[in-house]
Amino acid sequence: MANSGGQWRPYPLWGGRGDWCNEEVVGVHAYVDAIRATLGSDFDPSGSTVRRTLELIPEPDNPHDRYAVSVRASNYLIGYLARERAILFHNRLMDLINRGLIPTVPASIRAYDQNRWDDRPGVPLDLAINIDVQLSEPHLILPGNEPPSVPYTMLPHGYSVQVTKVDDHFDVLRHFVEPEGELELLVTLHEIDVSTAKTEKKVVEVRVEDHRIGQLTPQTSAKFLPAVRHLQSRGLVTVGRGWFKGSSVSAQVSLMAAKAHELPDDFLTGDPRTVIPLNRARRTPVADGLSVASAETTASSTFVIELVTSQPLTPWQQKEALKLLRSAASAVGESINEPMVTDSTIRAVVLHEHAEMIANAIAGIEDSDFSLANEYRTSVAHR
Repeated sequence: MANSGGQWRPYPLWGGRGDWCNEEVVGVHAYVDAIRATLGSDFDPSGSTVRRTLELIPEPDNPHDRYAVSVRASNYLIGYLARERAILFHNRLMDLINRGLIPTVPASIRAYDQNRWDDRPGVPLDLAINIDVQLSEPHLILPGNEPPSVPYTMLPHGYSVQVTKVDDHFDVLRHFVEPEGELELLVTLHEIDVSTAKTEKKVVEVRVEDHRIGQLTPQTSAKFLPAVRHLQSRGLVTVGRGWFKGSSVSAQVSLMAAKAHELPDDFLTGDPRTVIPLNRARRTPVADGLSVASAETTASSTFVIELVTSQPLTPWQQKEALKLLRSAASAVGESINEPMVTDSTIRAVVLHEHAEMIANAIAGIEDSDFSLANEYRTSVAHR
């Protein structure tokens, strides 16, 4: 196995759950010496289970089976996937190899020494071995989309929670429908304000490829918002694993990510946890169907407004400001630039020619004077 493009990089396959290893490795007794070396000092001859990370390497030149997938430990052969299973994974694993990536999986190696023929002292010992790897179904071993292009970190895996209001965004989710009816996605989490005149309410909005696809309930949002805010203060977007189930007419999305109180300190303060990009084409249109070229042309005529308020905005003022900014953003035509409003900061991307007007309108909202804001709304409505 050679890589002319540079160093190999391990690529942990997706789809696993916890420590459960479900796929048996076959042919292990032909590779006892390599397995003993893999067990190392963790091995107890009376019987032990050792956890390791193993590589899955397709062997298109294998003379016995061109769809063979070998299981290796530090590139030492220790077994194979069963033939009927290997053929299902071969092409997907080969695609990773062609990108200079080594598919890896968690493994459980159970082994103990036993007498080869009977229990008499002095009889040569044999190694009883059972190796299982953690392997999902073939269509779930890779995320269905690429990671964000902005700085981010990925939440650890956690118990599944439902994403609501998904049906409102089926125009986006229909791009992810697969023949198998399911897919894992990289989703981003964002704080939005859904306050009313009577209640203050912040929730987590869920997006995929910069498109809104739903939100968490207020109760569930409260369990994620501290992490989203903390990571945002570090300049990081929060990413989680989304479980997507869909057909041509309907879809469901769940978020499988650890909640704020479950996150260890090394996650909150350490280096971002990221996913290796595979540079695949995005599934959804850029900027509501605009081509990349036209989106870049539009972006060149936009202006970023960032304001810090002199006094905290009330929930009602925040709601009115967000309405105004969303109207301004819709004139730009870029769904990737969702306005942000908190009680003290405001950020939005607007058309350059509207920048001064919208800034004045926001200042008017802070002073509870909506004359400029109404004027701006009218000007947008008649564009």
